[in-house]
Amino acid sequence: MKKKAFTLIELMVVIAIIGVLLAVISPQVFRQINKGKTAACEQFYAAVKTAATSYYSDNLSWPASYSGSGSNYFLVTTGASTWDGPYLDRWQVTNPWGGTYTWLNNASGVAFNTAGAGERYITISNVPLADAMRIDLHIDGTGGAGSEWVRYGTSGSNYNVNILVSRDGSVS
Repeated sequence: MKKKAFTLIELMVVIAIIGVLLAVISPQVFRQINKGKTAACEQFYAAVKTAATSYYSDNLSWPASYSGSGSNYFLVTTGASTWDGPYLDRWQVTNPWGGTYTWLNNASGVAFNTAGAGERYITISNVPLADAMRIDLHIDGTGGAGSEWVRYGTSGSNYNVNILVSRDGSVS
């Protein structure tokens, strides 16, 4: 009785086919992972924007700046009788790229280049350039690091993305 087995050529062909399939599929998989990270970031921005405007409606002031330490007035009462929070379920400690989210209140033109304008925005640190551009396109509808509601600048190999929530005056 003759034992049947695969020949070395047949095994090499199968391995080559698997290699080609992986080379075609893996870029698509990684692109989808990056799109998921961007979507998670945009959803957190939308939640913070809603929470901030709700806070403002109740208290006639904006929440204090917050970077992940100290009192977060989205979650903890200010003691004001008009406080109707918590306004967020939780503050995300890290963003999908391992950086942080920072809420800045009345940053006076730091990100959006108009001196004297009270601005409230979220800074997302450690974002790769391709993802910063994708966030910019989704929120602004236009590209470009220095226009509309999203601004970003380099900090090493990654970027800090600033997304405007509210501004006293027009956006330029």
